[in-house]
Amino acid sequence: MPHERKIVLLVDDDREFLSELQESLALSGYIPVTATTGPEALKAAYRLRPDAILLDLKLGRENGFTVAAKLRKDPHTAGIPIIMMSGYFHGDAPTGPLAPSAINIYLNKPFSQRDVVRSIQTVLPETAEMPFDLMKHLVEKRRKAP
Repeated sequence: MPHERKIVLLVDDDREFLSELQESLALSGYIPVTATTGPEALKAAYRLRPDAILLDLKLGRENGFTVAAKLRKDPHTAGIPIIMMSGYFHGDAPTGPLAPSAINIYLNKPFSQRDVVRSIQTVLPETAEMPFDLMKHLVEKRRKAP
């Protein structure tokens, strides 16, 4: 479970799948925010600047690669890790024209809660410093005192 709650944008046009994924990530300690279309995802990403984005390949009019490319072009969203979800991938990651550098990780559907959490943990940088805990500091200071 993350030390501080991270915002994860979930983008998929299948509302039932999105609801299950949202619940799973909330139970894992993340703050899931959902979008069902490419334009909705872009607005949410620009507004919220999530810590990571889980992006479905097929989104109706726009595909996930198009959305990812737009996110990478904007300096405010360019650094957000993107995990592409799809049932079309075979093996670790697509090759050739289906391998844009805009994607950090490819996640094959169906996947388990453990798979999705592990993927998010892989793309999120660990915080180098833990938040300052005053009580812990005072207890440690008292222990060291003669």
